[in-house]
Amino acid sequence: MKKTGVALLLAVLLAFLLPLTAYGHASLIKASPEANSQVDRAPERVVLTFNERLEKQLFYLKVVDELGKPVTDKKAELSADQTELSLTLPALSNGTYVVTYHVVSADGHPVDGSHVLTVGPPRGQGALPQGHEHQHELSGSMGLYEYLVFASRIIYYFLLLALTGWVLWMSFFPERGERREAHRMTAVGLQRGFLLSLLVLIFFHYRDLLGEGGLSDIGKLFTGTTIGVTWLLSLILSMLGFVVLLRNRKLDVAWATALLAVKSLNGHANAFEPQFLTLLLDFIHLVGAAIWAGGLLMLVSGWKQADWRERFLPKFSSAALYTLIVLGLTGIIQTLLFLPGLEYLLYSQWGTLLLIKTGLVVLVVLLAGGIRFVWKRRGQERTGTLIKLDLALMIVIVGLVGVLTYVTPIPPNKPLNWHEMGETIHMTTMITPKEPGQDNTLITKIWLPDTMGAPKSVQLKLIPDPTKEIAPITVPLETFNDPDFDGFLGFKRYSYKAVGPYLPFAGNWTIELRVMNPEDDETVYRKEMLLY
Repeated sequence: MKKTGVALLLAVLLAFLLPLTAYGHASLIKASPEANSQVDRAPERVVLTFNERLEKQLFYLKVVDELGKPVTDKKAELSADQTELSLTLPALSNGTYVVTYHVVSADGHPVDGSHVLTVGPPRGQGALPQGHEHQHELSGSMGLYEYLVFASRIIYYFLLLALTGWVLWMSFFPERGERREAHRMTAVGLQRGFLLSLLVLIFFHYRDLLGEGGLSDIGKLFTGTTIGVTWLLSLILSMLGFVVLLRNRKLDVAWATALLAVKSLNGHANAFEPQFLTLLLDFIHLVGAAIWAGGLLMLVSGWKQADWRERFLPKFSSAALYTLIVLGLTGIIQTLLFLPGLEYLLYSQWGTLLLIKTGLVVLVVLLAGGIRFVWKRRGQERTGTLIKLDLALMIVIVGLVGVLTYVTPIPPNKPLNWHEMGETIHMTTMITPKEPGQDNTLITKIWLPDTMGAPKSVQLKLIPDPTKEIAPITVPLETFNDPDFDGFLGFKRYSYKAVGPYLPFAGNWTIELRVMNPEDDETVYRKEMLLY
């Protein structure tokens, strides 16, 4: 415990001393040419920029023509910092193309998407179709396959923690005779269940990770990506366990620790900085969770053995208290590392699920105190009921963890498309990419009656959160030749554009647009938005 305490103290100090960088799953933050845009001349290449480091394998970027065929056989190139994909293009004729991509983020999650690119004059009227990007989140529209994906993760995490925790408790609290044999048989059953759950997990996820080569990329998946390598190592350790486990206590501890260490190498922790700290915290968190889950499962399974129960419960109770403290500390530090601010807990599914999990953990802590109190008063029957309730809460918490590992902590910033209709004026304002610190393209379109003429002035301001005490940023809009054919009968369109880093930081912003028509009537529009 002293070594663990030193590690925790070091982690806490580093968390406050080192600079923090926060990301979610990889998401597209910039496309050149812009997503769903029309260009007069064919681009020489397509460049996609992502908000975090990507895996070096299993990515593709393709441009597909109207017949569904790639315009080039060349492969996309990944930049040295692993955040940018580029594809050199041949000379493209006028027409509509689809830019489609697939990448694997540093935390092992696949991300793919498509958007439209029009070269030359568009063939029809109306807005271009919106691009599509695959996101990991819970939704009421999920199908059976998506539910099975989440179920596979929940079962996998439960069996991982149950197996490693069970093995650790068998090593730290050895038994003899029938009790040891019963524990050994349970361990073997958990081994079989874990191996099966790992195979099912891989089955439900590997296809989303493969690149354009399909099954021919299996080798790249298991040797060239972090998640593939950790899957392979987990499979090797799992099968090796049937040979080496339960023969030597030190070897058992090393095996369980190695399995948890391998798991800590993939997931959200691998996508955040400082990486060594996030991975260390994730490993400590997993060890603590395994000790709690495995010990609780062992306690429930042997509850009817009075003599064994009398000896085991005090040890488990003390260990559970320490592990819950460890879980709380590592969980808090991880949250601070993953999110730019605690207010982000209110903005995403990940935050909502984490708050629910936190509430359940608080219940577990209160329940643990109740168990200790009732046990000291020799209320064995009531203690057994509380222990079963503790087990039920543990299963629910592990289920939430299985979902949390697949849902992105920070929501993606989706492009803004804001439209307001009026009797004598219509307005559209678009921002893409709506990302902090990037070159943002801001387009404002004003429609006035044909007989009225052009606006006298169009002023666009971006107002930061008032608590930051920063003056509004005035966007220097300029008129431009708008190729779109969006129009309204009896109205004439006037288009304005600006490109630059006008959204320098994340947080709450207010867009203020003031339009004065030729008759000196001013219309003011305001819209609040949150930049992640």
